[in-house]
Amino acid sequence: MVWVFTTLLLASRYAIASESHWPISGPWSQPSEPAPEVTPFELPTIKGNSPHFNTPIPALKAAPKIDPDTIFDIITHCYPEKSKFKIDLSLVAGVKSSINQYDASNWPDITEHYVGIVGKMPLYSTTEQARERQWEYQRRTATATAVSAFAEALANRNHAYRELGLYLAMEARSQARVRQGVANVKEQVGFLEKVASAQRDILKFEAKVVEQRLTLISMCDDLRAPDINQYLKNIAHLPPPNTSEAQ
Repeated sequence: MVWVFTTLLLASRYAIASESHWPISGPWSQPSEPAPEVTPFELPTIKGNSPHFNTPIPALKAAPKIDPDTIFDIITHCYPEKSKFKIDLSLVAGVKSSINQYDASNWPDITEHYVGIVGKMPLYSTTEQARERQWEYQRRTATATAVSAFAEALANRNHAYRELGLYLAMEARSQARVRQGVANVKEQVGFLEKVASAQRDILKFEAKVVEQRLTLISMCDDLRAPDINQYLKNIAHLPPPNTSEAQ
């Protein structure tokens, strides 16, 4: 019985040794070549490090309310001082040449030949008043147009910022869907184009805000222009979003 157990033990040891050490070298005795790491193509977002789609950019804080009537009243009261010289003056010129048959040797020369210019200045001029009313109307109309364009540019700028935040979240969600193979890359490309378009709109409307602000300032005199400029800058300021709040 002991002899049988010893024979089985030696046979098992020989089998293990024969499995670990072959008597001949096989064709696969060299170390295995590591497989290359293949990563699928991932379309980046237009911003680079986009926010996670579960925590999109929160809504912007409310911008200062715009009162167009107040802005119009301020601009009309900061016009440069009106001109003091507003006279409706008419000039009449006359020429006279006199040939006298009598002896005029002792007369002064001015009695024979002279040129005269006479100015007529009325105390009440309807022409000047009509001209002044027309000039004032044109100036106030230009001011109203600039105020309206300023308010419109601010509204479009604020809307474009909010639109950009939503598109960034949708772009990040689309990127995750493409990474998991759920959606085609065309979906992400579509949102990428929307993000780029919204960013261009922001730049365009920001430039429009600056243009209209400078237009309004140019209507004021140099003494009050700095204060009006600071007032318009405060109105145009858009507070950044509160990132601690997820919408």
